[in-house]
Amino acid sequence: MDEFYKQKIIWGEISDKPKFALDYDGIYYPEATTFILTGEHTEYLFAILNSKISEWFFSNIGTTTGVGTVRWKKFTIEQLLTIPPDEKITKEIKELICALKCRQIQISDFENETNLLINNLYDLNKSDVDFINNYCR
Repeated sequence: MDEFYKQKIIWGEISDKPKFALDYDGIYYPEATTFILTGEHTEYLFAILNSKISEWFFSNIGTTTGVGTVRWKKFTIEQLLTIPPDEKITKEIKELICALKCRQIQISDFENETNLLINNLYDLNKSDVDFINNYCR
């Protein structure tokens, strides 16, 4: 039960885009198709899970509902290859999350900035980024 009260990432199973949320308040979400993830580096994982590269990856390995939405199942999320976080990128992501929570930046700005950080983290070149962005329209 203690896991429900920790900071966690929450997501619904069926969505057309990555829609992961951070819960800092220890709220319990009693919904059959809602998942939670707790542990270390939740802000870092939150940024990766909501990135365009994550959207591209899951659209290729995940199952769909048949109408274009991806099923964001736990077993596919576990397949995501992540690079261990370093202090610099973790700090930058936390600052962006703080700015978003304080309404100093818009969601679109947060998405653009975190996608840039994640693209750099995975050492994607312009061609890779263009391919993913075109795929994830």
